[in-house]
Amino acid sequence: MTKAQFMAENADGFGLMPLSFKPGRLKKLLGHNEFVIDAECLQLCGNEPQSLAYADLKEVCAQRGRLRVESVDGRSFFLRSATDADTLAELIRQLVDQAREYTAFMANPSACTVEESMQLFARCLKFRALPYVWAVDVLLTTAALNHFSDIHLEPLDVARARLTFRASGQIRQSLDLDLSHQQRLLARLKFLAGCHSHIADIVQEGAFKQADFDVRLSTFPTDHGERAALRIISALCFPNVAALGWPDKLAQKWLENLQNNRGLFIICGPVGSGKTTAMYASLAELAGMAGGLRVVTIEDPVEARISGICQSSLDSTREKSLAVAFKHLLRQDPDVIALGEIRDCDCIKEALQAALSGHLILATFHAGSPAEALDRIRQMGIDDYLVFSGLRGILHLELKYADGCLQPQASFAGCSGGRLVDSQ
Repeated sequence: MTKAQFMAENADGFGLMPLSFKPGRLKKLLGHNEFVIDAECLQLCGNEPQSLAYADLKEVCAQRGRLRVESVDGRSFFLRSATDADTLAELIRQLVDQAREYTAFMANPSACTVEESMQLFARCLKFRALPYVWAVDVLLTTAALNHFSDIHLEPLDVARARLTFRASGQIRQSLDLDLSHQQRLLARLKFLAGCHSHIADIVQEGAFKQADFDVRLSTFPTDHGERAALRIISALCFPNVAALGWPDKLAQKWLENLQNNRGLFIICGPVGSGKTTAMYASLAELAGMAGGLRVVTIEDPVEARISGICQSSLDSTREKSLAVAFKHLLRQDPDVIALGEIRDCDCIKEALQAALSGHLILATFHAGSPAEALDRIRQMGIDDYLVFSGLRGILHLELKYADGCLQPQASFAGCSGGRLVDSQ
């Protein structure tokens, strides 16, 4: 943000942070002080330098042309500058109120509803100091706390942008933003993700850790600016298959098939239907079995962290292809291998070859039903003998409204001789 843009949005008469007050020799003799109003604290210079965090200030007022600052531990400081003391006191009080509001939220974000959190997010965009740093923190914390899987920041026209969330496979609109705010939020996110903040005309991808969860960022240039998609990668919400909401009989059948067979098992369904969650819950069950199965994943990207599983992202393998990385992984002698998603012919072919060699393979796949999944695999040009011999079953998931809310729906079909059997 340029100084001209900042002054147009802020009417307190001061420029960008930090604000430095350095009196000359004569004014020092007259009692003027050297101090700095930084974005996060008030820095007192002199013989005994001190930093006072805004959240730790109890009172700020103007007294006879001087600025009086009192901390929560009872200490008082008197500052004098060439600037009007009343105006300066009002600025610091504003910074104190904003710091306290942000600190209180970050200390206990679960005390706020989504609506209250997003109201704070909108206020942060107008904060005097660190508006986009704190707004990003509030946005990401709200998303992770409420189990939102994705955040989208998309420009609508030359002046507006839209912020939306994805939760349980459904897009949930949050609020519209000024395009200038969206661009500055994105600059902050790109900085955190290790991308080029000043470049907006190329596709960029990056990742970073925020508190106890990870964030993946992807940007894409459009006619009105950059569109951004963020994936929130947090701890697995479901400890086992039984907690996924399926019928007990189906959950038991699915686990029995995985425990008693070797081969390729596919989990299919539309976007947001819970494919990855089901795969993680299944892997956690297998890893916890007596005998200690070695479970390894290759994902692009890792979407959640679960204990007892060795997880790897495609970036960490330095490979450009999931199929190539999968081929190398077979040399590590794992018992169970999970693929984040089957996307091409080479990947499904490698998975089926590994299934024939005695490995248990789990993979997610976009398809509307088990029959459609089988048809798609055949249409990808895979030899029938590989499909008939390697594919053992297909689990189909989707979310449907029941009793006024989204409920998980699941069905499993075994595969024998290239045909689906025991479908339910």
